[in-house]
Amino acid sequence: MPGPPKSSGSTPSVRGRPQGTPSTGGAREAKKDARAVSLEAGRALQRALDAAPAAQVSTKVEGPTKKTAERAWAAATSIELKINARPITADLVQSRVDELRRLISMPEPRAFGQPVALGDEVQLDMLGYSDGKVFLAQQAAWFDVRPNPFLPGLFEALVGVVPPDNVVLRLRLPDNYPVEDQRGKVAAFAVTVQRAQRRLMPEADDPIFLQLSHRKVKTRKELEQKIEAELVDERARLCVDEAKYTFLRQLYVRVGLDDDVPDELVDDELRNRWKTQVGDAMALHGVSVEEQKRSLAEFSNERQRAEARRTVWEFRCLEAVADFHGIEATEAEVHKLIHDMAPPIRSSDVESVLYQNATLSKEIAKNLRLHRALLLLLGKAQVTFGEVPPSDRLLTPLVPSGSGASASSGAVRPTGDVTAARGLRRPSGR
Repeated sequence: MPGPPKSSGSTPSVRGRPQGTPSTGGAREAKKDARAVSLEAGRALQRALDAAPAAQVSTKVEGPTKKTAERAWAAATSIELKINARPITADLVQSRVDELRRLISMPEPRAFGQPVALGDEVQLDMLGYSDGKVFLAQQAAWFDVRPNPFLPGLFEALVGVVPPDNVVLRLRLPDNYPVEDQRGKVAAFAVTVQRAQRRLMPEADDPIFLQLSHRKVKTRKELEQKIEAELVDERARLCVDEAKYTFLRQLYVRVGLDDDVPDELVDDELRNRWKTQVGDAMALHGVSVEEQKRSLAEFSNERQRAEARRTVWEFRCLEAVADFHGIEATEAEVHKLIHDMAPPIRSSDVESVLYQNATLSKEIAKNLRLHRALLLLLGKAQVTFGEVPPSDRLLTPLVPSGSGASASSGAVRPTGDVTAARGLRRPSGR
């Protein structure tokens, strides 16, 4: 997508604010689900902090590395984050049931001469042009023939096309298109429809489908309850990931904006992003080298460069923290991480994979080390997981202003907000 030294830090606190009572049963259920997500997110973050190995400041690290680590540590203690948990709706549960039905379904290729229908899956080669230049490239990629908010009308226009066939489609990109420079522009798409297939979907209450869902359920209602519980865990993990993401950006704003970041590292990061998003597919399509260079130059705009600079700074900062606090990742820990991610893999298979990919083990160890450095810093901040407040209500302080009350005194009763805090002094008046 490490914890603080075991010898320091305070016990995490649980604090909350009154949220009011929703007026309808549906609102009560949504509130209950959001609260369950926020509580589980707080527990998940605390488990990660508690499970992290102890860190100890190294006396051998000096110079810029020490300075960067100390500045990051000092800034982390002043960061306060509020991460909102979204409620789990009935539509979301139903969507997951449909995804499971699709996963278990059998594909049936469209016969030769049979047209594409709404709901089909199609394999496409696609080039998107804006202002006469390529901005999007896909090679042999599968898509669902259904409305896509970022490409309005594109996939619906494939209904009736008989594969294999080539079509050129034009549309106006929406104002929320992910690539900022392309928003609102009229784009042309050269699309090759290679093949199409439909899905033979089982009914949600089919006993065979329920058995194949691997959730040990006998009824559709039991399946929905299981999926709802899974969604709580999933949303909680996403909340923790958002906390990490937001924390790094807060840290960058407070510490990294004035730091020197080598231009060559920023250039490398930009080039890698371009290759992943556009460049590799352009090469597969046989786009000329001149066009690829022009695409890279346009991709390397001011906004993208700022994002690349931030990413490079974050990696360098976490490396400095890992060095200064003696954070390491052993080969045994790398093996355990792989096993935890894919339990069916045997130890001998892990050994074989790592032996045949000499750089893989080092890359995993590096990422694990940096992740521990991130958790070490995050453990010094205050992170609160709570429900999304009603739009017509202002947030109230976790502890009323001017009150000396604390969670331990019982003056503030925990509700939907969970604060995981380590080593943080609350500002006066909170």
